Amino acid sequence: MTLLIGVIGATMAASNGDSYLARVEQTLECARGDIVAMRPVAEKAANALANGGKLLAAGQSSLVSEICGRAGGLMMIRPLKEERPASGDVVLFTPEAGVAVPEPLRDTEALVVVFGAKSARPEWPFFSNHAAKANISPTLANAIPAWLFTGELIAALTRLGKMPVIYESIGTYGGISRMTQYKNGEIAFHDDRPVPLTAAGVVANRFVDAVKAMLERVEREERVQLDTTGAWCREAKAGNAQLFMYSMGHLFPDEVGKTEIGKVFRSSVWNAGFRASPKPDDTYHSGDMIVLIGYQQPPDDLLRKARPADARVAFLALRHERDFVHDHGAIWIDPMWDWPDACVPLEGYDVPLLAASGIVNGAIAWEIHRLAVKE
Repeated sequence: MTLLIGVIGATMAASNGDSYLARVEQTLECARGDIVAMRPVAEKAANALANGGKLLAAGQSSLVSEICGRAGGLMMIRPLKEERPASGDVVLFTPEAGVAVPEPLRDTEALVVVFGAKSARPEWPFFSNHAAKANISPTLANAIPAWLFTGELIAALTRLGKMPVIYESIGTYGGISRMTQYKNGEIAFHDDRPVPLTAAGVVANRFVDAVKAMLERVEREERVQLDTTGAWCREAKAGNAQLFMYSMGHLFPDEVGKTEIGKVFRSSVWNAGFRASPKPDDTYHSGDMIVLIGYQQPPDDLLRKARPADARVAFLALRHERDFVHDHGAIWIDPMWDWPDACVPLEGYDVPLLAASGIVNGAIAWEIHRLAVKE
């Protein structure tokens, strides 16, 4: 028995020695080192918002989507449009390589907080994505400092006696009615829900701890499923079959279609669990491999279309599809974040803060890509 355990352990170590999940964990730890430096910037931003300033997001479109309209995020935040921000506004800006600073930000007097890559304005506070240190996708890594700063901004606002309205996942019973109640962020602060003052560093550090724990659990409990998915992808490639990676969410599908992943997998949106959303009209054949980077619900419609064609499917969702539990051509990968998605509880508040799924799902998508192209 001891010998068997040793063999299994050695096999797993060989398989996940360069695990993308571990690399994202490393990036989270690097970003943790910036939390202290976020405090004065978050406090300056909080003062601006408490005095009536707007909160805007600009730059990388998938990151703008990630922090706008997102479970656990600030309901007041809006994408930057053509209007130039005022001096009392706050802009969360993620520059894109080769793309000029948006015209509304040129010569602005707003507080602009930069994530990922330094901008041309040295006076704008900047927080690295640390992507190069762990060799991960910079567009995925940008979500880490953006969420950490959001957490510190929320905490700083509580210390001013202002509790901002936070989104709840629309997959929960109260998500949509909450948006209606607070006019989708037009009501930026609560006057009905005071919360205790939150010390600097608490929210951001708890987010790092929570997301790392999810990644570690995926590594520990889903490694066999991930390795099998990778093997199926390699088989499909070797047989010149089709490879698809469908996805849904805010960082997605850009994190698939606009990166190296999209050079291996055909990318499109598949909104599992949303019956009214149109689905790709792809045709599948025996030997094809389909991966879905999903959200809460399993893709029962995809499974019922692909499996009769003898195409294999691996899907990420919070629960399995009961009719395919024993199907040897279908793999369920549990991402280990909870149904509300947001993962940091705040004492006295009714919904958790800061979404985990973008970072965790991104790490899993990239791990499947790593395994798919493995020699």
